[in-house]
Amino acid sequence: MIDFLIVGAGPAGMSAAVEAIKHGAHPVVVDNRPEPGGNIYAYLGSNRSHRTERMHIFGPDYAKGAALLDAFLAAVAEQKITYHASTKLWQVGPQGGYAFHGPDGSQSGIAKKILLATGAQERPMPISGWTLPGVMGVGAAQILMKSGGELPKGNIVIVGAGPLPLLLTEQLHQAGRPVSAVVEPKGSSKLLAASSQLLGAAAAFKTSSKGAVLLAKRFLRRTPVWRNASGLKIIGNEQATGIQFTAEKAVDLQASIVLIHDGIIPNLNPLLAASLDTKYSQQQQTWHAQSKGAVYIAGDGAGILGVEAAVLSGRMATLDALGQSNSPRDIRKYAKLKAFRKFIDAAYPAVQTATHAEANTILCRCEMITAGDVRQAVEVHGTDPNAIKRSLRIGMGPCQGRMCAHSLADFTAAVSGVSSEDIGLQRARSPILPVSFRALSALKD
Repeated sequence: MIDFLIVGAGPAGMSAAVEAIKHGAHPVVVDNRPEPGGNIYAYLGSNRSHRTERMHIFGPDYAKGAALLDAFLAAVAEQKITYHASTKLWQVGPQGGYAFHGPDGSQSGIAKKILLATGAQERPMPISGWTLPGVMGVGAAQILMKSGGELPKGNIVIVGAGPLPLLLTEQLHQAGRPVSAVVEPKGSSKLLAASSQLLGAAAAFKTSSKGAVLLAKRFLRRTPVWRNASGLKIIGNEQATGIQFTAEKAVDLQASIVLIHDGIIPNLNPLLAASLDTKYSQQQQTWHAQSKGAVYIAGDGAGILGVEAAVLSGRMATLDALGQSNSPRDIRKYAKLKAFRKFIDAAYPAVQTATHAEANTILCRCEMITAGDVRQAVEVHGTDPNAIKRSLRIGMGPCQGRMCAHSLADFTAAVSGVSSEDIGLQRARSPILPVSFRALSALKD
């Protein structure tokens, strides 16, 4: 039996594992990537060891993850932590049941405690043309840069606002691929209106100053920025060739690469599959999970608060799981980081493009279900997302709703007048990720 299973080797998961060994536990960590680091520190180990010329592209905050990464890898080398890389957790239950498969084989059983540190994903941004080749999320583009050094070519247009688009704009400049234009959708940037939130987050002015520096650099480089854009439409037949929108006037930009972004949300599927309770956050316009039974939550699953909070959260959740008390200092620091996040969420609220999707806009990429299809299903079946799922197969494809469940809730809310909170998300079932019959057959009875 596994005493303490940690799912995810990002900042929260690594922090949790390192903390656990301080209290005599031997954690088992599974992660679906070949290296630890999560999204923010993705492939940090490889880049600093074998591709040092890339390190300057990602900035000093990326390199700061080295201390945590080194502590984690040292504990793995000393066999204080068992680490399974490139391993898929495909089943998890509220009483500690689990199943995973990877290079080390298939394994299932009951863990005394499970900590889910499964991170975040970009909020799906369904607009006309978003499924064309040449269109991807801002975060996805950044991961490609970190993993294989893949850089976008040609006219690069970023559609979105917030910390991640600002950071990627700077990183692309450092990589010699400057952004041609930035398009901020209507309602996506409210910096001045949100400034009052900073008064309650004095400890986080250092973080906000980093954003101010990135804004200043973008301004000094004269990167064209189109604000309050509406009617977004990516143009192209077999490949994205441009983007059209209205920003006081009709605008038509050429683009061979369009990087879209509407903030980030928790990676909810593992949390829902574990039958955890979720609560809707009006501030972040998404759901957060709460620890329950033998399953504990760390990092972005409990709320999008940034890397520093994720590290703290991993440590604090581990102490909870092991029956230890958290220090007042950590509790105060976590509260301050939550206060600062109110500013970020107010400054860059989610646009929720699904709420005004046109009839032919695809909401479900796997099954090619359009907003028009969903509207008809709502008229017949009502607002129950599971009834709509059964009628259309929306959320039944390989992504299991990761790229459409949120959009389904938001679009259904828009056409019905019922809130996204009341509509809720589709049920998530195991397998959480696609799993082969070979992996299933390898499990012991």
